[in-house]
Amino acid sequence: MRTGIILCGGRSRRFGKDKALLTIGETPMIRRMAGRISQVVGEIIIAARDSAQCESLAAVSAIPDGAEVVYDPVKGYGPVAGILAGLSASKSEYSICLACDLPYVNIEVIDALFGCAEANNSDAAIPKHPDGTLEPLHAVYGRSMANACRDAVDRKEHTIRGAISLLERVVFVPTESLRRFDPDLRTFLNVNYPEDLGVMV
Repeated sequence: MRTGIILCGGRSRRFGKDKALLTIGETPMIRRMAGRISQVVGEIIIAARDSAQCESLAAVSAIPDGAEVVYDPVKGYGPVAGILAGLSASKSEYSICLACDLPYVNIEVIDALFGCAEANNSDAAIPKHPDGTLEPLHAVYGRSMANACRDAVDRKEHTIRGAISLLERVVFVPTESLRRFDPDLRTFLNVNYPEDLGVMV
């Protein structure tokens, strides 16, 4: 089985309000994402900041039916804590970890990332752009990433890069190789500012 983990715990400071509560059309963005990725994963986990955020998500019907909700085990560690919570609950060897503000997630890209991780028996398969920029919140992680996140917290390392640096077998997947599935790489397009919603369809 494969698992999809949607990370909702960010503070959305640039956006000005909780992006996890956004809707596109009449559909909550998290539910939209979950509907897409459910075509390639058998389990969906929502990694929320805390119970209060979970209640807010439930109030706008953003939590997909059948999804498990988990909470950050520590405060102040952002995605490191969310990934740790999600992977700790995952029933799969590999899980795709996705930021909650990716309305165009491409299931063929996700399937390819899973394939890279599985074929190489790696700890992670992380997209990498030509300029060296990584997409750690659109990446597949093995169970070892949970241990790396725990170690990062113990070291008071707050960044995902810090956790990734503790992994032994990381496959960096060139984003150019993913264009055959998603020519414009819209799968990585996220919503950072309210005006970004104006281009969403």
